[in-house]
Amino acid sequence: MIPGAIEMLHSGRFATKPGCLVIETPDGDLIERAKSPVLRIGRDVLAAQIAALAGRYALLTQPEPAAFVDPTIAGRAAATVMVGSLAAADLETLVAGLPDVDRVVGIGGGMTLDAAKYVAWRRGIPLVLAPSIVSVDAAVTNTIAVRDGGRVEYRGFVVAEVIVADLALIGRAPARLNRAGVGDLLSIHTALWDWRAGAAAGKVAFDAALADRSAAVLAQLYDLAVEISAVSDRALEAVLRGYVEVNALCLTAGHSGPEEGSEHYFGYRLEAVTGRSFVHGELIGLGSVLMAALQANEPGRVARFLDRAGVGWRPAEQGLGRAVLREALTGLPAFVREAGLPYSIIDEADLGPDAVERLLDGVPAPAGVPAGGS
Repeated sequence: MIPGAIEMLHSGRFATKPGCLVIETPDGDLIERAKSPVLRIGRDVLAAQIAALAGRYALLTQPEPAAFVDPTIAGRAAATVMVGSLAAADLETLVAGLPDVDRVVGIGGGMTLDAAKYVAWRRGIPLVLAPSIVSVDAAVTNTIAVRDGGRVEYRGFVVAEVIVADLALIGRAPARLNRAGVGDLLSIHTALWDWRAGAAAGKVAFDAALADRSAAVLAQLYDLAVEISAVSDRALEAVLRGYVEVNALCLTAGHSGPEEGSEHYFGYRLEAVTGRSFVHGELIGLGSVLMAALQANEPGRVARFLDRAGVGWRPAEQGLGRAVLREALTGLPAFVREAGLPYSIIDEADLGPDAVERLLDGVPAPAGVPAGGS
């Protein structure tokens, strides 16, 4: 999910880290539409859905998904653009260069979908989104990730007129990336603990009904580990519908507590320390195991789920050594305070050098491989 975006949507504040939000506050009707987007899910449904569109459309996509979709989709488009950037200047050039069209269609991964959302927002035209992968939730979220001045800003607020999830197309994406999509749902495990802790500390209001709905998404996820590993249609649909439900819960709550907490803050810190980009769900999986351990909140259950689901969450699988993890964790409390991130276990736990060593010693290793190391 978008760091801090939901809170700022309701408060009008601007984020400084890890990104900032620049938006026109949407009206209540638009927010209600965002909570219940129109979904079309099935195998080989994309071509028929696009063929039924009235008027002229611009198609935004990328070479990989474009190679797998019906060629008539591009053939009927008034313009086809291969998206290669989310830089603010490039997006403005894209908006200016498109012909007059009645809507924009985005088919692809997170970059393509955010670019399509940007065009729809700036042009004020309807939007159709067709994710080609479920590694991220860009198809169902409403703000737009834009890179400007070396950082990410979250701009606008748009709701697609329809989200077309063609499971045949999504299933062609790399299995590793589709499996990793569960990270932004598994994070509910630690996020709900943090939300309750924040309420107990008087930092935020707690809504038990919303928390129960979020926990229900997590429970379904835990039941699907084997199917997620197999990248079955049932698992793909469950992840997409989980994204929709979590987005609605965060919009209702007015903050990201139903889904985002210390596990994400760890991820932001690690990205800052390493200067690297990671497969998001794998990084959040590692953060979920570590933060669940800090919370004394069934870290073994989280690790077992990730293993059964085939998610490459372990440090070695992400090219992470113990030294960089040590640096990320010991500096995490200061990072959270400086960024103004919501209350979590990080505000309560001991993350001094000795405690961090014990935490890292407890990270489960693959069967037959000892934990630890430098």
